Amino acid sequence: MVESEINWPEVLRGTGEEHSAAVTALREILLNGLRVALRERSDVSEAQLEDFAQESLLRVLERLDQFSGRSKFTTWAYAIAINTALSELRRKRWQDVSLDALTADGQQLSETAVMPDNSMGDDEERTRLMAALRKAIAEKLSEKQRTVIVCMLQEMPFGQVVELLGTNRNSAYKLLHDARRALKQHLAAEGISPEVFRTAFGA
Repeated sequence: MVESEINWPEVLRGTGEEHSAAVTALREILLNGLRVALRERSDVSEAQLEDFAQESLLRVLERLDQFSGRSKFTTWAYAIAINTALSELRRKRWQDVSLDALTADGQQLSETAVMPDNSMGDDEERTRLMAALRKAIAEKLSEKQRTVIVCMLQEMPFGQVVELLGTNRNSAYKLLHDARRALKQHLAAEGISPEVFRTAFGA
């Protein structure tokens, strides 16, 4: 079976030997892609890559109707695989974290632990902006708002943020929304707009 000759959505919706061969081929494509994408990760084993590929394959098969044809099918499937793997790695990273672990001597890790002074290199403007952001997080947010922002900066999956706070998704979303709004208002008062951040960090 030659990849370029496969009408992936049609074959994967089918049955029989052609369907089975396509499923096997796609899984191998996803696995090889994940090996390349995660080759720098010393914390990812071959067994994990196999699991990520299998989970990704299932997600692709479940979402066939979402494929719009704006890119190659394998490119679309590969993006799903990468998102699946990274989400699972983030989940494992944070699965045993408690609220106490995000707090050190009563100080939220919203400052240098999350955004160290040297993280921006020698760029003076970026360093100034990050210092202003750290100060705003420390001084303008409630404890729970700081926790939400810290978790998001640390790329903790939102579902685990909800569990960590012992609340529900709606309440956690409101905390995040209010925290972002408070930060935006404070930084605006300091003459720092979102456009300034986007320009400085190339976002």
